[in-house]
Amino acid sequence: MQEQASLTKRANFKSLTNSIFICILILGTVIFVSGGCGPRHYVREKTDSQNIKRLAVLPFENFTSDEYAGEKIRRAVVADLLSRSIDVIEPGEITRVVRELKIKSLSAMKLSEAQELGKASGADTIMMGSVECYGLSKGVSVTYPEVTVNLKLIETSTGKVLWSVHHTSGGAGFWTRHFGSEGMSLSEVSEKVVREAMNTLF
Repeated sequence: MQEQASLTKRANFKSLTNSIFICILILGTVIFVSGGCGPRHYVREKTDSQNIKRLAVLPFENFTSDEYAGEKIRRAVVADLLSRSIDVIEPGEITRVVRELKIKSLSAMKLSEAQELGKASGADTIMMGSVECYGLSKGVSVTYPEVTVNLKLIETSTGKVLWSVHHTSGGAGFWTRHFGSEGMSLSEVSEKVVREAMNTLF
């Protein structure tokens, strides 16, 4: 009887151990797949991306230690828009127009300035943005890429914000934190954060 009780006890313990292991494995998989929170975004009611005829992507503000981060993300945004068959005005042309109009602050653009920019460039919408984080962050034993962007789409005729998004991508994932496995490169994370942000509108 004692031997049978001992065997039953061992079987129950083994079953419990297996259950705990499976739960941990499932939790790890969920964390790995989810990869964090999605983009926080706003879309004005009745906004239809199909109505966008010509879009101008302005130079992005850069709040990072990488002096070229703003332009790198701007190029990624333009590339993503073009891949979606959006008519994007050549960035160099937009930079020239901004200088000619002597617009001092892109982040605090006046309605009249937005309208002038639209007329001068032929853009019915302009995209403004900023880069809050761009680079490699260091954890306890790992280094991982992280990118945070803010994007905003404005209708040039009215100055109304049609869409805005805040998104972060990268960071140390479950497998990186626990097993030291290599994740995506900084350029891959940049493309990912832009693509996921754009998916909230297009």
